[in-house]
Amino acid sequence: MGSAGSRSQPVLPAGHRADPHERREDWLERSRRCLGAGARPQLPGARRVVADSWGRSVLGGLDPERLLAPVPLDAADVRSLRREHPLRLVLPAVRRLLLEQPLGVPVLVALSDQDGHLLWVEGDSSLRAAAEEMRFVEGARWSEDAAGTNAPGTALHLGRPVRVVAGEHYACAVARWSCSAAPLRDPGTGRLLGVLDVTGGDELGRQRALDLVQAVAAVAEAELRVRALTAPAAGSGLLLPGGAAPAATRAPARLRVLGRAGALLEPPGAAGPPAASGAAGLGLRHGELLLLLAARPEGWGAAELAVALAEEDLAPVTVRAELTRLRAVLERATAGRLGVGTRPYRLSGAVECDALAVRRELRAGRVAAALALHAGPVLPRSVAPGVVELREELTLGLRTAVLVSRDPALLLQWGRSVAGRDDEEVWERLLRCAAPGDPARGEARARLERLRG
Repeated sequence: MGSAGSRSQPVLPAGHRADPHERREDWLERSRRCLGAGARPQLPGARRVVADSWGRSVLGGLDPERLLAPVPLDAADVRSLRREHPLRLVLPAVRRLLLEQPLGVPVLVALSDQDGHLLWVEGDSSLRAAAEEMRFVEGARWSEDAAGTNAPGTALHLGRPVRVVAGEHYACAVARWSCSAAPLRDPGTGRLLGVLDVTGGDELGRQRALDLVQAVAAVAEAELRVRALTAPAAGSGLLLPGGAAPAATRAPARLRVLGRAGALLEPPGAAGPPAASGAAGLGLRHGELLLLLAARPEGWGAAELAVALAEEDLAPVTVRAELTRLRAVLERATAGRLGVGTRPYRLSGAVECDALAVRRELRAGRVAAALALHAGPVLPRSVAPGVVELREELTLGLRTAVLVSRDPALLLQWGRSVAGRDDEEVWERLLRCAAPGDPARGEARARLERLRG
């Protein structure tokens, strides 16, 4: 596809406004100035949910003028995920309520999984054709961190219904569209399964459209509840044929990489200290691979994964061999609950990673939470470019956020960390921000004297 300026404009319903926000150009200019600076733009006139989401998009390094949703899943991948995903059970009800009954306006209806992959996109044929220009297609990933501010992605991020009107979208390619979306949850466990979205003209970004989507989502969850209650072993969460809980409702494995020479993998459902939980220590290469796979749910090609693992030439066949060995390790460590798929290489099964939790909190602007979770640098012995990039992203992001906060408690906590103890600017900022009589001032003064020799 060409650049944002060269793409043809989609044909949308008559009366559709290209941009309801006369301040959008100002928002874009403010966002450009903040990109790469570790700062959130101030967006005059923006709704809070929109301003917060644009801030996360900027902190995530997304360029609104070039941004297009990735399409990591091919048709075979989508078919495979559909066969296993519990939302296939609610598709007839969604079609009946949103597509078979005329709504008075053209509409696209989409269902995604919990990671934002669009598994079903149905509705008006002319809108579907136009939506291909912005990659609103089956197999595309519309999570907020991949596609910027948009109703399905932001609803997944916040865990609540969201509407986005035209120019409130972060990506320029999407600024002519409007959408409303609501999360869908397993009624037995409360775990997020995916999102229901309607997309089209301005009418679909209004409160009435959001109310409709919420009502249909409630019907869909009620359908899931009925099926769970009538399935074997009812009460333990939504069941798939054969009695297996879907991946979205299973306890995740846990990957620990912060402040560790090698990664530690705790099996799903593990409790207590690592020594008593069956946790498996991973070699450095396997830890690097698992971290990179967890950091990019949409997956990697063998060649790009080779580049992320080594600065020197690393043959894709070598990467494939390492992945084969990693599969065997994961099979033993998680009893088959976590694996590595192909086309592209990506994790199958749920995993939570301490480093990615820090990144998530940081991007959401929760600096204190991010700092509390940050147990040290990411795999400090690793020189794999992809790992080094994540390590530097967290270190720089935390440092910048702490400095901008001017919060004495956060400044002191960062200053006491491995990354911050020799950071003169942090201790100077603490000395200026701490209140008279605060013991932190004495510690800052003593540290500065040592640093200045």
